[in-house]
Amino acid sequence: MNGITFGEAWNYGGPLMWVLAFFSVMSLTVALYLYFAHRKAPFIDAALARLKKAKDPEAEGARIAERAYASVDWLADIAAIAPLVGLLGTVLGMFQAFGGIATDVAAGAKPIVLAQGVSQAIVTTIFGLVVAIPSLVMHAFFRRRTARLMAALEEKADEVFA
Repeated sequence: MNGITFGEAWNYGGPLMWVLAFFSVMSLTVALYLYFAHRKAPFIDAALARLKKAKDPEAEGARIAERAYASVDWLADIAAIAPLVGLLGTVLGMFQAFGGIATDVAAGAKPIVLAQGVSQAIVTTIFGLVVAIPSLVMHAFFRRRTARLMAALEEKADEVFA
């Protein structure tokens, strides 16, 4: 970041950095949950037990699949929202920069007035992308993993209910 420390970048970003930090922690939490909750053997064993107890195994299988995919979609939601929060920071930073110029016309639009607003704009955009990109990568990974898990469950269910 060209000599800027993380703390300085955090301060430039303003209060939206806390929102982005929340999304970052949430993304990591969801990924860890999916890593452990969607392990093949335990997941299939638990799902088969639910299917055996169900009055309508086909409907229960659909509910299991829906819940599994819905938990993965949290990562896609975070990947979509984080850049928008970064964009909001960009807009607010530019508003601050040009608002500072408008209120300080007599000062001749000093560079420092512009720099503070532009810094917020750049930092929130960067951090929004830093949260979104790994979230989207994890979403793609866990979506494929869940698809393979559902195929394996379907195969096992066919064996049990055939």
